[in-house]
Amino acid sequence: MACSFVYDTFPQNEDEPNLIMENAEYVRIVNGNPEVRVNAEEIRRYEAKHTMELDNLSFEQYNAAPEGQEAIPEVNTRGKAGQARMETDTGNVNISGGVSITVISEDFSMETTELSWQDKERLLNAPGTVNITRSNGTTMKGTQFSADARSRSWEFGSAVEGSVVEDDNN
Repeated sequence: MACSFVYDTFPQNEDEPNLIMENAEYVRIVNGNPEVRVNAEEIRRYEAKHTMELDNLSFEQYNAAPEGQEAIPEVNTRGKAGQARMETDTGNVNISGGVSITVISEDFSMETTELSWQDKERLLNAPGTVNITRSNGTTMKGTQFSADARSRSWEFGSAVEGSVVEDDNN
């Protein structure tokens, strides 16, 4: 007895997902090392569009391994959101719906309604209101937030309110 699958019998509508996963975990591997781990209530993958849509997700991003070395997975960033749309070919991500992110290496947490990550450029943008807190009690609130991960710099495009607590060791 033999079995075969004929995939081209029914044309695939690119607006229909090729794969739907519920209560799933997705791990993006780069150069043999985990880069990000995402858990989602639902993941829909669209091969023709090179995208994935995720609902009710949480994620962890790991520190990159030195060139040519195997990484020991160490979480650098944690977050959660209601929805996300990831471009599987570029690594760019748009996140919305109660976005909460903590960057451990920079000692800050942020909350906003939506943000976008441009992977190649290493840029983070949030057009709406962003609340930032640090463990030392610093709080900031403003709009049009942008961050450059390469230069480790960030700014608001509007007036900022809050309080900055100076650390004794700086």
